[in-house]
Amino acid sequence: MDNTNSLPFVYVVSATLGNAVGATASATLIMQADSRFELMGVMGTGSATETVGGVVFSDVNAQAPSTFTCTIRDQTTGRDLMSAPVPQRVLCGNAFRQFLEKRGIVFEPQSNLLFTFTNTTALANNITLALHGYKMIL
Repeated sequence: MDNTNSLPFVYVVSATLGNAVGATASATLIMQADSRFELMGVMGTGSATETVGGVVFSDVNAQAPSTFTCTIRDQTTGRDLMSAPVPQRVLCGNAFRQFLEKRGIVFEPQSNLLFTFTNTTALANNITLALHGYKMIL
């Protein structure tokens, strides 16, 4: 990565899920027109709590919460970025280490991504995903 033609950048996607297991919501992200975007990592959080072995964890202190699943579709190319819904702890890593790509995924300017979230808890869930990477200036 060349620092003269790239800037660190974060795209944020948010959604609110109802208070039922299986509740779904979608969010669309249209990337900016001034550059390509190289995705290097994904971090995500949900506001719901999770019970593991009778112990209640909140997203704030759980090392590996999993209160939602997510699918991502690149509507610009028509390609799915996963074959099935991916749990939060797999897609986003845990609270201390985000999921990092070994090789960045490059999206063209104005790429249109559709995120579909599914609640895995019986509580309302406010989800925020942050896509960390670099704007590759054209």
